[in-house]
Amino acid sequence: MQKNNNTIFLVTGGTGGHFFPALAVAQKDKKNKYIFVIDKRVEENLKKHSFNYFVVSSSKIEKKIYMVPIFFFKIIKGLFKSIYLILKFKPSLIVGFGGYTSIPTVLAGKLLNVKILIHEQNALMGRTNRILSNLSYKTAISFSHTKFAKKESILTGIPIRYFKKKKVVNIKKRILICGGSQGAKIFSKIVPNILSHLPQKVKNKIIIIQQTRIEDKNNLSLKYKKMKIDFVLKSFFDDIQNQIYNSDIIFARCGSSTLAEIEYCKKSAFLFPLPTSLDNHQFLNAMEHKKINNCEIFDERNINCSEISKKLLNEIEKLKKNKHKVSLKKKVSLNKVINDIIKESHV
Repeated sequence: MQKNNNTIFLVTGGTGGHFFPALAVAQKDKKNKYIFVIDKRVEENLKKHSFNYFVVSSSKIEKKIYMVPIFFFKIIKGLFKSIYLILKFKPSLIVGFGGYTSIPTVLAGKLLNVKILIHEQNALMGRTNRILSNLSYKTAISFSHTKFAKKESILTGIPIRYFKKKKVVNIKKRILICGGSQGAKIFSKIVPNILSHLPQKVKNKIIIIQQTRIEDKNNLSLKYKKMKIDFVLKSFFDDIQNQIYNSDIIFARCGSSTLAEIEYCKKSAFLFPLPTSLDNHQFLNAMEHKKINNCEIFDERNINCSEISKKLLNEIEKLKKNKHKVSLKKKVSLNKVINDIIKESHV
């Protein structure tokens, strides 16, 4: 099959953790033609951008016997559509970003002899990527000690989505609280309790920027007003990267993209890994992040708000002194890895 010089398939779906790095790759590279192969879960998000895309059927690997036929049907359906797309657009490279969405297109690429690059975002390689990396030409990882990754994997880190930095003049110290629906729920409970232990003179010097569920908004507002703390509450921030950029301390979950953006903006963080994350990968992400970033890690199942408050007070007082460590292992841009493979393909 004659391949197009600059056509690349980005296969992604499911969560933002898989989708946003793929989007960042396409945003940064203007000389290659990127086509997204996705599932329905990220379609609305991708519609906000001008990239060409196709929705392909897939399914998570089923353990229940009665669901196995449905799994095979969805995978085969996605496989045939992927074969059609590859024959039509003749990509030089397929980049899979993990999750079961990648299965049909990566398999089709292997059948049609298209080079495959797998990118793993977490500190523990996802189950799908563990399998598909055996079919790939190269594997890229985001953390230097990614569990289950092959030794020859390339350390790229996570591509950061483009955002136009808008500096906010901070009179007070900004504390950003973010973390999706589950994060918003637990933070709405514990953050007011943590802040209540701070001296009033410190409360007067901070402003809370918090993502919260609609049903928690009024209660949170009353609590912060009672403590005489300035605050901004929203159910969703469409400029979350700028919120991170302009904040002094971040309270967050430990999704890989969130950690990458915190690291990029060189911010201190109080991290609360999602206890129910698959294979506890958020905790492993946090531990890897801590190696080169200033952060504290907490288990939300065993919270001591008074102790966290003391750590927060200490962090507020030493903000200007915080320095991020330098990674001992140099990262290679994922865009560079992609372009190097393209060059190799046409030598």
